[in-house]
Amino acid sequence: MEKLEKAAELTSQLKIERPYSLLGILLGTSAFTANGWQGSFYPPGMQSRDFLSYYATQFATVEVDSTFYGCPSASTVSNWSARTPEDFLFCVKVPQICCGVSYVAQSGAGPLSPALDVI
Repeated sequence: MEKLEKAAELTSQLKIERPYSLLGILLGTSAFTANGWQGSFYPPGMQSRDFLSYYATQFATVEVDSTFYGCPSASTVSNWSARTPEDFLFCVKVPQICCGVSYVAQSGAGPLSPALDVI
């Protein structure tokens, strides 16, 4: 939550120069892995475990599409944070269970609360 609370400050004061970043604009992609990126975006021979760290040297943010399908574990979120600089931001999708018509009709915290606790 600390990164989220400082989002406005971070977007106007990037601490790391990145080739695909502009001051005040969060530019990123919909994931930090994709078929075909090895050798074109990522250096040849780079291990997949190093993709996020390298990605964070090129972009200031990334969309985490996997959160739409399920809530990541606390250890996964901690790992993401440990592999990125302080000013890197994650844009996580709201879980699909929260986007359906049946959820909208419900009242209360619903299924979004557990996801927010982890992230």
